[in-house]
Amino acid sequence: MSRLAILPLFLAVFFAPFAGQCQTPKPAWQTAIEQRRSQLVATYGSGSDAELRDQLLQMRDEDQAAQSLHSHPAASEDQAASSGETLFASSARHTDELKKIYEANGWPTIALVGIDASNAAMLILTHATDLGWRQQILPQLQELADGGRIDPSSYALALDKELVAEGKLQRYGSQFMALGGKIAMYAVEDPAHLDDRRAQAMLPPIAVTKQQMSTMYGMAVSEDVVMATPAKAAAPAKAATPAKTATAAKSAPAKARPKTKK
Repeated sequence: MSRLAILPLFLAVFFAPFAGQCQTPKPAWQTAIEQRRSQLVATYGSGSDAELRDQLLQMRDEDQAAQSLHSHPAASEDQAASSGETLFASSARHTDELKKIYEANGWPTIALVGIDASNAAMLILTHATDLGWRQQILPQLQELADGGRIDPSSYALALDKELVAEGKLQRYGSQFMALGGKIAMYAVEDPAHLDDRRAQAMLPPIAVTKQQMSTMYGMAVSEDVVMATPAKAAAPAKAATPAKTATAAKSAPAKARPKTKK
């Protein structure tokens, strides 16, 4: 079993949403998301701190490059270990940079750096090596998302990743893994209202995301769900090696699953 790389999904869904769906008429959910995103951009513009915006976008590009390099099959165990060490070092450096930015400016909101750079900061947070810090600031990020000051879709990704890392039910259905040659979604709280939560967070219906995942990875989507288990602290060489982090289980009614604490 292996955790599917979230980076390509993040870029496809959050940075350039629905690029391949140019036919008309657009579905109502897509129009609603595009309108809300446009409203955020119109309200806050490109951000008041151009230098910080450029810094975050550069950090994002470096993060993508490291993630992409590590996602390629390794020729040997030594190469895999070296790739893991490089990725961990990159994530640790970006975590430190983001913490310094946060201490000096607060969280990079859309008003401060624009929507793309604000989302870049959230992407870096999902790869943060200081998990305690990430957990600590998530409540503030929820307030910012609820108040329309950051993109709620990028916050949803960060929250789901944290919940899965803690062995809890995810809230928005953004986390998947490869299981038995198929794609399986980590279990979610209150599945009956998943699409309602996704709509509020500017995310497409879960069926659309599953189709995107299947197309992107060339695998069918399993009817099974994956029950998350708490992640263990990783050594640098193994920081990005996700081996056996969860077990598969058939979907069960929401009332049969433990509730996720907010």
